Amino acid sequence: MDCGKARRIEMDKTDDARGIARLAAAVLLTILPALAAQSFRLSLPATHGPLLDKAAAIFTRRVNQRCGAASTARTVTIELRISSEIGPEGFSIANGPRRAIRVTGGDEHGVLYGLGKLFRTSRCEGGVFTAGEWRGTSKPAGSLRGVYLASHFGNFYEAAPLEELEGYVEDLALWGVNALGFSFPAWQYASYDDPAARSNLLRIRAMMRAAKSAGMQVGALVAPNQVFNTAPAELRAKPYPDDWGRRGFLGVNVCPSLPAGHEYLLHVWAGLLNQYRDIGLDFVTYWPYDEGGCGCPQCWPWGARGYVNICRDLSRMARAQFPRMKVVLSTWMFDSPPAGEWEGLTKVLAEDTPWANYIMADAHEDYPRYPLERGVPGGLPLLNFPEISMWGMAPWGGYGANPLPGHLQQLWNQVSGKVTGGLPYSEGIYEDLNKVIYSQFYWDPKRTAIETLREYAESEFSPAVATSVLRAVELLEANHRRKNGRFEKPPRQTREALELIRQSDRILSPQARHSWRWRILYLRALIDDELSNTGGKPQGPVLKDAFAELVRIYHAEHVHTNRVAPPPLLP
Repeated sequence: MDCGKARRIEMDKTDDARGIARLAAAVLLTILPALAAQSFRLSLPATHGPLLDKAAAIFTRRVNQRCGAASTARTVTIELRISSEIGPEGFSIANGPRRAIRVTGGDEHGVLYGLGKLFRTSRCEGGVFTAGEWRGTSKPAGSLRGVYLASHFGNFYEAAPLEELEGYVEDLALWGVNALGFSFPAWQYASYDDPAARSNLLRIRAMMRAAKSAGMQVGALVAPNQVFNTAPAELRAKPYPDDWGRRGFLGVNVCPSLPAGHEYLLHVWAGLLNQYRDIGLDFVTYWPYDEGGCGCPQCWPWGARGYVNICRDLSRMARAQFPRMKVVLSTWMFDSPPAGEWEGLTKVLAEDTPWANYIMADAHEDYPRYPLERGVPGGLPLLNFPEISMWGMAPWGGYGANPLPGHLQQLWNQVSGKVTGGLPYSEGIYEDLNKVIYSQFYWDPKRTAIETLREYAESEFSPAVATSVLRAVELLEANHRRKNGRFEKPPRQTREALELIRQSDRILSPQARHSWRWRILYLRALIDDELSNTGGKPQGPVLKDAFAELVRIYHAEHVHTNRVAPPPLLP
């Protein structure tokens, strides 16, 4: 938390004197520099864990960002309580005595998520904080409500200051996200001693710590035979069929069926586990393709032979270090084209299921039919891996925000009630709204993307502009798809979308108007309209300035590829 902006908060001891010392340490972080009038007071139970202190700090930071140093006409007391009767991770918000607001969680996680709901329904008009009026009880349906933050290519997760990354992780926690996955892109580096590799791991570890502090599970996403680019040539994997051009191959995979290759993979895996030893892994998600795979006769079909065998061996090693770790077995791009992978995996897991805990499935478009129509291999709980970053547009995020409520709703309708969560694939913050939509799908499968979009717009921007934002997003999504950097279809109503955003911009508070969430939406509408005027060509001073601002927001000054930054300008 930025203590220079902190508002004074009193965290009352409510039962006895035993909690005074503990509470004092937490209060010092927020109370020392706070000279402004008090606007709300958080009351914590005397006996509580560190997550409750963290929940209070996250809530306070977000209110400070939104309201600045102004205060309410009266102090709002927000009582934080625990009641196991609500159930794990659930919460209730109710009126308490003496006009207090009581946020009760089934556990400390539930209190955090309840504060998130209270924050989103609260308002800050003219710098005056007004607590939200939503009252009720809410419990999550999904058990693993995650996001995969890919840190590569010089994208936001690999380039942004650690303070921004940690703050963003906390923002996701307020929406009920309870798991984050991270992938170390070994193929970019020579070894763990590579300075660039150490830098990447430093950032992943920082985000992991922030996630743990916010009560999240953390996991490693690994292609089990992915290796450093210095791997011996004689151990390299054989190319596999990719007739549809969807599986990807970077040429730095090792064949696990070779004894020396198997030993090499275990050595590399031991090194990665050691990087996370002090933090701890709650889950590992194994990835079959892009990057990963081997097409040799002993490994193919990969998803039913070499892949399963090496994943089982890596799991034994990992669980020796992290006994409670869960295993997520991804089936991404299985049978694309058909090779008997789904049926082969089903047969293997029917004989040996105890080592895996979840099956993850998804594709570039529609959800794979096999687990929906023929059952999940091993009878395991099912997760999804929705594409929220790259679908239908390149460069990814290069034109600003990419809200896709209609598309995501269509995909969710295929799996609602059949999955117990998932890990949306994220390349940056430009798809922040898409992450939030899935966080709410996982929390309440019946909640629509539009309902979440409205709550997001009312909370992050203003209730006064929510309807205009919904209409603008509808138009932006209609013009979303790009092919070779150009609109796939002639763009329509880009001026209407821009005018809706401009009209909204005029009435927003300074905090909302200058927030990165608003700016990437504003810039998307501006860029789309300008591209419609230039025939899709990225040229001219308007686009130059807009692209430059996106680069600053994404910290994309040194990207490794043009995939995660605005397109180059034409002369």
